[in-house]
Formats: sequence, structure tokens, C-alpha cells
Amino acid sequence: MKVVKEEAFLMERYELAMTRIREIPEELGKRTTKEFPWEDFFSQMASWMIGLDDFIEWQTSHDFKDWSLEEWRSFYEGMYRPLRQDYELGYANPDRAAETFGKAYGQLFSFLASEIYRSFSQWMMGHLEAVVILWELFVEIYTAFVYGEEEGILPSAESITKAVYWYVSDYSDEMVSWRIHEQQEPDFSVIKSIIMSEDLTDLRYLYRFGEYISDTELGIAEHMNRLSEKAIDAMAETFVDGYIRGFEINRISLENKKYVTVRGSLGFERVFRRAVEKFRERGVEPVFFPVSTTILNRRQVRIGYQGKSVNPQFEFDHCKDKAIYYDRAMANRHLAALKKAYEECRKWISANAGPACFETFGELPFAPAVKENACRLSPKQQKLEAEFSNLQAELAEQYMKSSEISFTIIAFPTPDIGPDYEAVFDEIVKVNTLDNDVYREIQQKLIDVLDKGEYVYVRGKYPNRTVMKVRLHPLKHPDRETIFENCCADVNIPLGEVFTSPMLTGTEGLLHATSVYLNGIHFKDLMLRFADGRIVSFDCSNSENADSNRRLIKDYLLIGRDSLPLGEFAIGTNTTAYAAARKYGITERLPILIVEKMGPHFAIGDTCYSRAEDHAVFNPDGKEIIARENEISARRNEEGYQAYFNCHTDITIPYDEIEEILVVDKDENMFPILRDGRFVLEGTEDLNIPLNSH
Repeated sequence: MKVVKEEAFLMERYELAMTRIREIPEELGKRTTKEFPWEDFFSQMASWMIGLDDFIEWQTSHDFKDWSLEEWRSFYEGMYRPLRQDYELGYANPDRAAETFGKAYGQLFSFLASEIYRSFSQWMMGHLEAVVILWELFVEIYTAFVYGEEEGILPSAESITKAVYWYVSDYSDEMVSWRIHEQQEPDFSVIKSIIMSEDLTDLRYLYRFGEYISDTELGIAEHMNRLSEKAIDAMAETFVDGYIRGFEINRISLENKKYVTVRGSLGFERVFRRAVEKFRERGVEPVFFPVSTTILNRRQVRIGYQGKSVNPQFEFDHCKDKAIYYDRAMANRHLAALKKAYEECRKWISANAGPACFETFGELPFAPAVKENACRLSPKQQKLEAEFSNLQAELAEQYMKSSEISFTIIAFPTPDIGPDYEAVFDEIVKVNTLDNDVYREIQQKLIDVLDKGEYVYVRGKYPNRTVMKVRLHPLKHPDRETIFENCCADVNIPLGEVFTSPMLTGTEGLLHATSVYLNGIHFKDLMLRFADGRIVSFDCSNSENADSNRRLIKDYLLIGRDSLPLGEFAIGTNTTAYAAARKYGITERLPILIVEKMGPHFAIGDTCYSRAEDHAVFNPDGKEIIARENEISARRNEEGYQAYFNCHTDITIPYDEIEEILVVDKDENMFPILRDGRFVLEGTEDLNIPLNSH
């Protein structure tokens, strides 16, 4: 009864706000003077909101299937048009808004436009309150301008900022609570219901999710519908089995776990329907949740059930919008709201076994334009954001301990990969299902030699300028301990790497990635120089402006910091994936999940064992992996959250850019692993077969 009353109250507020919004276009249209420069903004926003309200009214008297596939497609194109075809000329574009209103006002109006245009998906996912409070904010700001003009004193940018601040602060509890319930409560979101109950041969079902639906999602769903039940079952089994094996290999009990959080991709619903059944057979209930669009809960990297981005430039332009309101009081408010929400969801969080991630790839690498008028965190805000990130992770650790959960991640191509989509898809299926036993044995031969080393020397081949010396942990008991993890297809699919957490002291050199796709951004000629395992300088050639290049790296790769440590060194062994990438010319479109297996890679940020260093981990041969920390994370008991960075970004050098990889022991004996892009260590020669056949 309480829920019904709250829903009714929200609808009353919605209707009240909507009544005022419907008056705006006509009200502004009657004006005889055009001295009010904000007229067009408020008129455009109100017209879009009226369009959404018309749809909401349509829903009350029509069935979803009253519209054809083409009608749904046309409607979605209209709702998302301001973020796609019209984006550069619209007010959601911060440069366009600043050109019209000046930078201070422009950032605020661009932010407001961004929030409004994102609200469609909130409505479709049933989050009425998020729509209501945004509508009320819009009316509040519009009213301030109308009355201000009448009085001859328009509201200042500071007063609008204040309204935005209290909009975020006042509803922090409600917005954060909704998000945590979405992520943890098994049937809170409608996504699983859509997957399990809809007719998946009728592609109109895709429009129930509220996400922008492009030719990509339609193409995936069509391809899934052409696959046999056997093929669908095999994909689901690889996904689910990899998740379960992660617990077995890491000796983590599933006994008290009841839920698994599934992060999925639109179009693969046939696979997810089968995966739900298989997870249930293993005793865990899947939880699906959408990507968050509210400012307080958004992340730089989209997390949740999703399709391709409606517009990567739009997402990039607005990923730092919280700079408008972010201060210590707001950070503390957010943490308090998280604490409250975690308490509300404690029973689900404590029984959650961790995420199972199903990702896609295929789009052209995105090289963003860094816009002068986009919001950017100040140095003070960047420091606060890093502190908040650590405190949030520490808080989450209290409710869901890293040592008690696991994960899996797998990726498949989309039609964006090009005309060879179906052939590439079949090739990736093979890559994702390579024989664990074969690779485990070969990788053990690598580890046996790497365990002898004091450091590993990596040198790139022209035009790659990499020269890195990676210091390894000392091995005291080689009969029962090891430095490198033997990684097959369990938590990290596809198989194919051996990795370690390097010592920082003594790790030095230049890491050069000629072309790499990281955190959704294409970096060209990325240069990172290390001293004692920490980045001391960085650059890239994305633009002709050196300051812009360094800003791009600092803001989106170093997460606002001046430096990060080297958290991982690995040697990828999946030469089959590498050969497939070269065959179809898709290397730049592959996700880091696959690319990291296609050569040596270096990860900046935390180690792979972040916040679970004290949990013993073993290789298949029974040896304990002792390299689970570095000099920074080793201070975790004294410094707490300050020993972590809450990021881990892999940077791979492809085989054909490697001159040599050598293991060097304490006596300066050298053991070659790779030379001229080929494996030369005895017992690893079979890895060259795919390379030589390419």
C-alpha cells in the first residue's frame, strides 16, 4: 500500500510539473520581443519533454505491440536525435551552449539538456522519481528566468549552480538507494523479465529496454535468431562455466552465495535466457540492471545491461559534469547515501557471488575532441574524487569482500566489425573455447623460466620504442611457490596469459603503445616513462597540442592523477586470436580482454589481487602465487584506502612490435622468451603455428 501511495504522489508531482512545461512553448511563442536569449533553449527542452509525455499518455491506452518495428524505430530515432544527428548543433553540446550563453551559463544549460535527454531510459526502466525531480528542476530554473526578466535582474550562473547542487544533494538518498537496489535486488529491474518472457523472434522486444537501438543491436539479435540451439547453448555454457570455474580455481566457496550480477549486451537475449537457466542449475540467481543515467550514479565507463553508446562524443563531453557541484560536503553526502543503501540491501549484497560480464566489440576506435567548454574537475576536485573513490571501494569491501567473490568476463563481436561479421563471430567463438589443458602446459613452461628471473627485459621493434625492465619478486621456495599466475579460460575469457605483480623498485623504462584503445578512447603513440615502477612522464600524439594530449592522458587514463604505478606485467599466449585479428584486419577494434592475450602487456594502477592480497591463490600445479602485492599495496594495513588507486588499465604491445623478451637471473644469465615476434623458449614453439600461418 505504501508503494502505491508513493507512486500516486510521484504521478501528482509529475502531472503538476508537466502542466507547467506544456505552457512553455506557447508562452514563449507569444512574446513580441526576442531579447530573452534563453527562449530557444527552454522551448526546445519543453518540446522534447512534451513528446515524452505524449508517449507516456499513449502507453495508458495502447499495447506495446500496437506499433510495428518500423514505428518503434522511428520513435526511438526521434527521442535520441538530439544526442545523435543534431548533437553538434544542439544545446547538449557544451561548445554550442557556451557560444550562445557564455561559458558559465553554457555549461549549466548543456548539463541540464544532457540530463533531460537521458531521462527517456529512466522512464522505460520504471524510475519515475528520477524523471519527476528533473522536471521540477527544469521548471524551477525556467521560472527563475521568467521572473528575473520581469524584475530586470536575470538569475546568475551562481544561483543556477546552487539549484543544481541542491537537486543532487536533496535526492541523494533516493537516487543512490534506487541504484544499489537495481544492482543487488534479484527482481528489482524489469530486464530479466523481458529476457525470459518476451518473444525474441519479434525484434520489437528490444525497444522495451529504453536504450538507444541501432542497426548493431538489431543485427546481433537477427544473428542470434539464426543460430542453432546447440550454438546458443555452447555460448551460454562457456560463459557460465567460466564463472563457476573461477571459484574452483581460486578455492572460493559458493556455498553461501545465491546471486550473480550479470552485465550484458543488448541483442544477445537468446544467450542470456539460456545462461539464466544454467546459472539457476548451479544454484545462483542472476541479477540484471541497466546503465545508470542520473548524474550521481554515472561512471566514466558505462556499467550495466547496454547497447552501443548513443554518441561517444556526447558521453565524453559530459563525463565530468559533476564539476558543477562537486565539493567535500557532496562527497560526504554521497558516501552517507551509499552506506544507507548498502544497509538496505545487505541481505542481497552478502549473498552476491560477484559479476559475470558479457561484453561486445567492433566499433571504430573513438578519438575524442577535447572541447574547451566541457566541464572539467579542478585539481582540488580531482584529489577529492580520488579520495572518494577509495572510500567508496573501502565501504563496498565491508559488505562484499573481494576474497569471497569471483567474476568472469567474455566478449563477442557486433556487426560493426565489418562485412565479415559472421566469419569473425565464428572465429571468436573458437578463440573463446580453446583447449585449456594444452595452453596450461605450454604456459607452465614459460612460468618455470620466469620464476628463475630477477627481472624481465622487454624491447620493442621499430616503430615501437619500448624498452622496459620489470623487476620480479624474489622466490624463496621455488618447490612450492611461484611468481606468475597460469591464466586459462575461467575468470578471464579467452585464455592465454601468464601474469604477475612486479616489484616497483627497480622497474623502469619507456612503454610505447603505437595505437591503443583504452577506457573507450583511442590513444595514438602513447608514451609512459617509468622510474621505480611509477609513471614520471607521459605524452601521446592524439592532437598537435601537447597540453591537450597530456590533459587527455591525465584525466582519462591516470584518472586525474599525475602518476600511477605498474600494477601488472604479463605475457599473452593467445596467438590464435592474434592471427584472427590480422587475418580480418580488426586488431584496433578488439577489446583489451582479447588484445591483452596477444602480446606482452603492462597494467597501470592496482595489482590484479587488489584488496584480496591476503587470500592465498594457487596455480594448477599446486604452487602458491606469492607475487600478490607491491610496495604500495603492502602498506594497506597502515594506510588503508590510500594504498589503492581503484583502476587497472592494460596496455598491450602486439607480437609484431616486439624485438625481444628476455628473463635475466641474479647472475645475469639470460633466457630468451620471444625474439622478433616469435616464441623461442623450448616447449612453446606450438604457439607460433597460428603466427606462421598468417
